[in-house]
Amino acid sequence: MEELTIFTDISPESRSAMRTCFRSRELRYDAGEIITTYTNRPQKIGVLLSGHARLYYCDTEGNQSVIEDLFPNSVFGELFLLPDEMQEYYVSACEPCRVLFIDYEHIVKRCPNACAHHSQLVSNLFQLTARKARRQANRINILTQPTARMKLLAYFNLLSASSEGGQMTVPIPYSALAEYLCLDRSAMMRELKKMADAGIIQRDRRKIHLLTGGGE
Repeated sequence: MEELTIFTDISPESRSAMRTCFRSRELRYDAGEIITTYTNRPQKIGVLLSGHARLYYCDTEGNQSVIEDLFPNSVFGELFLLPDEMQEYYVSACEPCRVLFIDYEHIVKRCPNACAHHSQLVSNLFQLTARKARRQANRINILTQPTARMKLLAYFNLLSASSEGGQMTVPIPYSALAEYLCLDRSAMMRELKKMADAGIIQRDRRKIHLLTGGGE
């Protein structure tokens, strides 16, 4: 099944026309650069064209946590997670990135030509918003698991749903996975070793084969 993106069912010719219709702009960022900081009203939608970035939340005491890892075709912006005035969310580049920005007002305001690709893009955005909400619900389920092993198993079971035979590749480095699961990296790696020793998983670097349900 083809992955849903913001450009699904939009032809290359229409994508080119969209650059003018939506007054979009493409920008490049180096690793470590802030791509965007969220405001408390929708301003723009970002589409990651290449690279790897992360969405972070920073609380009032300066503690930050990973909300989402972003890869090519990922979309982000206030439309998907509108913060309150006291909340801070920002997207940072993990490696060199290319990003396409589309102003929110040019999406919600119908263009005079009533372009078919405009309606298709809005439809894609609705579906992407729903999928993002589902991913956030899945993450909440993972984070509410009471132990490191149960968090890992919940994460692996989620990954394996889109793989065959219980085999999967963790898409992010283990340091990033520890941040995502709110675990200490060293403690997480020890738990992975215990799970392998117990015959729950087989592990070859970031390749994981889930062998059993692994109940504690």
